[in-house]
Amino acid sequence: MELIKRCPACGDENPASEVVCRVCMADISSIAPVPEGEPEKDPPSEEVPLDSGDRTMRSPDVLTLHRISDGRAVPVTSGSVIGRSGDSGKFFSDMRTVSRQHARAIFADGAWSIEDLGSTNGTWLNGRRMEPGRAYPLKKGDTLSLSLACEMRVVS
Repeated sequence: MELIKRCPACGDENPASEVVCRVCMADISSIAPVPEGEPEKDPPSEEVPLDSGDRTMRSPDVLTLHRISDGRAVPVTSGSVIGRSGDSGKFFSDMRTVSRQHARAIFADGAWSIEDLGSTNGTWLNGRRMEPGRAYPLKKGDTLSLSLACEMRVVS
């Protein structure tokens, strides 16, 4: 059976010798090869702590997003630009499909929201493409995709 490296960003199956994903250009040099056709493992359930009540986030201090592919967290503050050259640029520097100024996090009227800034490859919230220039409310546990290659989980 042939070994492959499954890209954690886009899910593409790459030859085991690849160090960069052929589809999204994500760094896969540290990904362990697995047998071709092996099902993907679900992310650990503790990665996204959800409560059973109201999941609207009301803290104006920091919004925390976890990149699903590797669990790395990026904290953003209200008004922060999310993207390769935004306030969190270093975090997204390896994601070529994320625009330089992809989205903006906003805390207003006691709740967090996200706005696509006219990104090239789009922004999705829970699998639905966002309309650029419109703020969408965020809840703990939401999935935010910056292009189809970078999935983030809203943690706090």
